[in-house]
Amino acid sequence: MDKDIERAFLDTIAKALVSLPFDLKVLLEAVADSDLEREVRELAAATVVHVITPKDGNVDAPLRFSEDVVQLRLALAKIAANGGEGAPAFRERFAEDYTRFDEELNLFKQVLGDEIIEWLDSRWSSLLKAVYSKKKIPMFVDDEEVGTFLYDEGLRFGTLYPITEKSLAGRVKQVQPFIDHLARKRDQDKRKITS
Repeated sequence: MDKDIERAFLDTIAKALVSLPFDLKVLLEAVADSDLEREVRELAAATVVHVITPKDGNVDAPLRFSEDVVQLRLALAKIAANGGEGAPAFRERFAEDYTRFDEELNLFKQVLGDEIIEWLDSRWSSLLKAVYSKKKIPMFVDDEEVGTFLYDEGLRFGTLYPITEKSLAGRVKQVQPFIDHLARKRDQDKRKITS
């Protein structure tokens, strides 16, 4: 792999990991945006639930959350593409973020490879089946109170999030651990599907 691309990836993934709680707010806004198609609002809610649900406690935090960083960008790309009449206004509202997300997603595709990105992009139906705090995904869109609960949970995730610029300093040095972690998760996923 080209050293410049490798450096760009490590720099980008580190910044994206630090900004995950802030980027999550864009998805939370999508959940609440009644001008967007219902389908993408549910997709946004499912992605938020996926990100804030604890997982892989024994895996180093930067690796553990790298999946969420990519999943969030895939969700926002879907919202922009399939959000209906409200999508251009939503994209415009977060124009600066979207420019960054698009660039980052292209870099992630380049480094992580099509197979990993396609696997992450194929998980929507299982993410949409998630239940969080005894609430199914459609409830976060249908019920304003439940939507507010999800928003508050998203903010709470930000306060408990274990990654800061300081905690990450000097820890994101190689690309391979990220590729290996995501490939392992993909393989586990495939085994679940076939068993």
